[in-house]
Amino acid sequence: MKNFSEFNIKPIIENFVGEKIATSKLLDKEIIVKDFKILASKFADRGDRLDIQIEYKDEDRIVFTGGKYLIQTIQKIAKEDFPFKTKIVKNGEHLEFA
Repeated sequence: MKNFSEFNIKPIIENFVGEKIATSKLLDKEIIVKDFKILASKFADRGDRLDIQIEYKDEDRIVFTGGKYLIQTIQKIAKEDFPFKTKIVKNGEHLEFA
């Protein structure tokens, strides 16, 4: 009979780790974007929500945002280009990566 360890099965961890941090606290600060997910917002009339796994000040943190331009931009980045350094900046009324 085999031991479970012989199967070499690793769990698929889908949850991001770290405390939530508001985008307003990150504006114009350098962050490392490690991963992201796009989900339906909990609010029916708000469209999609972007969940971002980041590193900020050497700590893993999570950012939740409905920023359309952030969502559009991050989808264009190839998975092999993660992680990457960036800043979230405010351009007029919307947020962008810089």
